[in-house]
Amino acid sequence: MLRRAESTPESAASKGALRKYVVVVGSCVLGILALAAAFMIVFDARALPDHFSQIERAGDRNWYRNFGGQRIPQIQDQDVFYSNIGSSIAAAKHADVVFLGPSFVSYAIDRHTLQSSDQVDRLKLYNMAFVGIRGGEFSRRVIARWDMRVPLWVINVDDQFAHFFSSDLNVTLGPQKVPVAAVSRDRLRGYLTVIGRNLRWRLEDVVSAVQTGHFSDSGLYRSVSTGDMALDVNPGYVARNNGAMRSARDQDCGTSAEIVSYARTFLKEIGGRVVFMLVPHSQSCRGQAEQLANALDVELIAPPFDGLTTLDGGGHLDKNGAEIFTSYLAAEIVKTRAFKDAFSSRTSRAE
Repeated sequence: MLRRAESTPESAASKGALRKYVVVVGSCVLGILALAAAFMIVFDARALPDHFSQIERAGDRNWYRNFGGQRIPQIQDQDVFYSNIGSSIAAAKHADVVFLGPSFVSYAIDRHTLQSSDQVDRLKLYNMAFVGIRGGEFSRRVIARWDMRVPLWVINVDDQFAHFFSSDLNVTLGPQKVPVAAVSRDRLRGYLTVIGRNLRWRLEDVVSAVQTGHFSDSGLYRSVSTGDMALDVNPGYVARNNGAMRSARDQDCGTSAEIVSYARTFLKEIGGRVVFMLVPHSQSCRGQAEQLANALDVELIAPPFDGLTTLDGGGHLDKNGAEIFTSYLAAEIVKTRAFKDAFSSRTSRAE
């Protein structure tokens, strides 16, 4: 019969020393990360690269890897904005116009077209859309937490899965829908989370390079200064043979008293002027957007589907579609009373 090995004072002491060593090393690592994060908070990245451990795009520190992960896809900007990491919040706060909405907005706004548009080209424009987040509650919390005061907000009033004007606080990546974890973290934990995520992505890149024999720059990048996503790396986005965007939804749809009430509170909190827009996709509904705009006396820009093309069969616009959509949006937004009220003094001086 086998007898269990008895613990000796020497083995117990050895195990105790090993545990102590692991604890000390782990504490040192965490301490270093905490100090680095605290240092970045104090200096707010003004004299340093945008944020510690940042994975930049081709050496350009204005871009950080926002969507990555070789095995498990994750998004970085939820912590970047909620914990005010780097200069993204500062750039958004200094903007004249800020766009809000989900990934439909990230794909629909073409920067070059905006900069080529009369009157709009003289303004600082920031795209604060969040990939995977359909509800506007996360945006509301970011705006309130960092006291953002912007002259003009342009809000995409889409209602797929969750209306933008709802308290929904989830992120959807593919089939997975989970709560936005960033709102549960204080600022220090937010920094540590971003640092850890970047380090993990770097390690995964190295492992992938060893396995495949070549390094590939995976993921999507986001601009610190404009909020734009670098979508041109997606062959489907820049392809010129994509299918037409068509509506596949019954347009006999409306809004609700609950959505109107939430929207009214949202607009009161953020202040400034507001214009609604609706980025066309296969499941978008103009009827609910019009009802909402009428109930709140807010102007709505909802372009037709004419000429719009999609990279994924009806979900997001491709580059051609984005250029058409943005051209329409830029031409219409300068006609709104909200735009004129917000920038009348500037436009009169320019004339």
